Amino acid sequence: MVSQLLVLVASFVALNNGGNPQGPLAKADVSKGVPQQVGDISGYYTCKGVEASGKPYSGVAVVVKKNDVYLVQWMVGGGSTFSGVAIRQGDTFAASWAMPSDRGIIRGVNLYRIESGPRLVGRWASSPGPGLVQNETLTFLKKLDHDED
Repeated sequence: MVSQLLVLVASFVALNNGGNPQGPLAKADVSKGVPQQVGDISGYYTCKGVEASGKPYSGVAVVVKKNDVYLVQWMVGGGSTFSGVAIRQGDTFAASWAMPSDRGIIRGVNLYRIESGPRLVGRWASSPGPGLVQNETLTFLKKLDHDED
């Protein structure tokens, strides 16, 4: 009977400490290691990546928030410009895009992890294409002008 009572009291204490046997302070210490979510990611970014051929490219990307979605425009390489639509979930940012070419329309998808700065570190693939996933990083340059929002 006494052992059952001790188990019951220990369970009650653990529940009142948020399930943490070390108490509420230990729980607060754990949350210090959780990174804060980057707020609005709209703005101008430098864009750097590697093509499927292994050739590096660079350019500029513009990210604009429109209600719940984002519009993204990339200007890379020798003047290639393409745009897409994106969504964000936490620190994940996914964008689809399309670009006209002499072979028809090339479609693609980018998937980024949002880091502080902000900096978007990700990967992309296209179709038609070689079936490879390439790397790309967008590094924040500046906020949008108010008339672009």
